[in-house]
Amino acid sequence: MIDTSNHNTSLAPIYLASMVCSMGMMGFVALAGPLAAALGLSAAQIGLSAMAGGLGWVLAARAWGRAADRLGRRPVLLMGVGGFAAFYLVLCLTAHAGAAWGLPAMAVLAGLIAARFAMGLTYSAVPAAGNALIADRFAPEARAGAMGRFGAAQAAGLLLGPAFVVLTAGPSPVLPLFLLALTPLPVLFVLAAKLPADQTAGRGTPVPALPLTDARLRGPVITALGAMTAVGIAQIVVGFLALDRLGLPGPTATRFAGGALAAVGVALIMAQVTVGRLGWTPGKLMATGGLITATGFLAAAFASTGPALTLAYAFAGFGAGWVFPAISAIAANAVNDSEQGRAAGSVSTALGLGAMLGPAVGGALYGLGSELPLLLGAVLATVPIGVGIFARSRPHSL
Repeated sequence: MIDTSNHNTSLAPIYLASMVCSMGMMGFVALAGPLAAALGLSAAQIGLSAMAGGLGWVLAARAWGRAADRLGRRPVLLMGVGGFAAFYLVLCLTAHAGAAWGLPAMAVLAGLIAARFAMGLTYSAVPAAGNALIADRFAPEARAGAMGRFGAAQAAGLLLGPAFVVLTAGPSPVLPLFLLALTPLPVLFVLAAKLPADQTAGRGTPVPALPLTDARLRGPVITALGAMTAVGIAQIVVGFLALDRLGLPGPTATRFAGGALAAVGVALIMAQVTVGRLGWTPGKLMATGGLITATGFLAAAFASTGPALTLAYAFAGFGAGWVFPAISAIAANAVNDSEQGRAAGSVSTALGLGAMLGPAVGGALYGLGSELPLLLGAVLATVPIGVGIFARSRPHSL
């Protein structure tokens, strides 16, 4: 049974949770360089700790989805946000101890990796249970719009995280981390006070696993993997393009890369906010978004000026802003009400895999030719076109 009452008010807490947790994840990445210098770690070592968060996300997403179907959406969201805040504080204390007491670099690194891994484990509860809760409360034709708002909140967090770091930066890079670790705490109280009980709460009975290869989810899972891989490719190569193709010096290249990715984030938010107003089916959103994204990647592959490259990136980001909520909506519409958490967990796992795979693939291909990673991104962006067309013609087959 779908609850159609007071959607935006009742779901505002999960949008807020998505935003602040994304802020925390991205804020750490923005501080990686200064933090590494303060702790005596290399870029590769601090990169390992950043990657550990993605690994935890991938490994836990499906388990959280299953828990959301068994225990209910609300308790899983509370455990996820509460755990994320707790492990973020552990990470901060580890970094502070390393900087203040001169602990061995390898011991500090081990602590950072463990804390980031645990943060990824708990963070993955938010998209898994959040999308399942949206599926509970919206009819199939309205899910894409609500999932777009959820995704827009996450994208806003990805933008606000680095901005928060800049605004709170001081003599020690650990201070912004402590402040970011505290931001989920008031959200946790809001969730506990405002998030209504859901239809699955209290079920508590074992639920069967939903295989990642389930035929109904094949299209959304493949699309999620391909789309997020393309995003990861774009993120990793933009700095190299600024250096090599545009010929910018190091600091200027860094600022250009940040500006281009900020343009992507703004376009992503704009697109996801418009999803509900368009009233399109998820299949139409996915196919159109895939076409826009592929066009943006093609333009970026051959862009020779800074404005052209930024515009191409923003264009691709706008298309992705339609693809991602459509993925979640198609997955939700393909399964029954009792499987929503597991379906959302499967999609989240694919997104996490893509986030880990994209930078590795993009970096390897860039050495063979600067246009090759973005051309691969364009090819990957054609997958949503085919899946979207198939979803429009056979809406219950995925």
